[in-house]
Amino acid sequence: MTPRTPAVLATIAAVLVTSACGQATPSPGVATPAGGGSGGTASSTSAHAASTQTVTVGDVRLEATMAPGGPKPAGTTGAGIAAMPGLVVDYTVTNTGSKPLLAYDVVPADLGSAALAADVDAKHAWVYEQSGVLRISKQGFATSPNVRFAAAPVMGGHVVPAGASVSGKAYAASPLKLDVPGESFVAPRAAVDPGVKQWQFCVQVADRAAQSRPSAVGGGVVEAASMAPQGDELVCTPPAPIPVS
Repeated sequence: MTPRTPAVLATIAAVLVTSACGQATPSPGVATPAGGGSGGTASSTSAHAASTQTVTVGDVRLEATMAPGGPKPAGTTGAGIAAMPGLVVDYTVTNTGSKPLLAYDVVPADLGSAALAADVDAKHAWVYEQSGVLRISKQGFATSPNVRFAAAPVMGGHVVPAGASVSGKAYAASPLKLDVPGESFVAPRAAVDPGVKQWQFCVQVADRAAQSRPSAVGGGVVEAASMAPQGDELVCTPPAPIPVS
């Protein structure tokens, strides 16, 4: 990602749950709607070991390529989800409009804090199944009923100036399994079918660049209040067969 000026933030919020028993019970998870509806166009190319999908929704063009990913070679440094075998997505978000946009593409592993952890894994993405399709998604979720936070939870992301692009990676570890925020948020709760055959990549892109602030993470990462995608803010590639090695 293109580096931007960071600023040190150090506020971590405690969750205050307002319910009679002291713990909220969320309603069953509801998946957020995919983008690419009215006004969207999509295209795809595929190969035995890789699959590239492209979609344009409004002023956002999303291109994503999925390929099988393996663990890091022995002796290399680094941990995190990408150190395990799985599926890796390389993506590019392009702003074709005339004003800056905010791509929520830095997903904390534990959504709920008022600042990003300094060691947030930029490759982390939520993993769930939507209508028989494996969805690897960088997005926010709505707060569950009766849950209140002392300070608004944040997502990380990048400001995408008009005419510019940002690129990154997302990862789903094998064996495939559900990876979504905890019960303080409304999110899918059904297990991922290990035999799922199709995939799509999604990223939340919104007109909220002015509401973001620099993050202590550095590397151009900004923070903004986490919220569920509104309207066409969740831009998703069309479903495609999961590539095999």
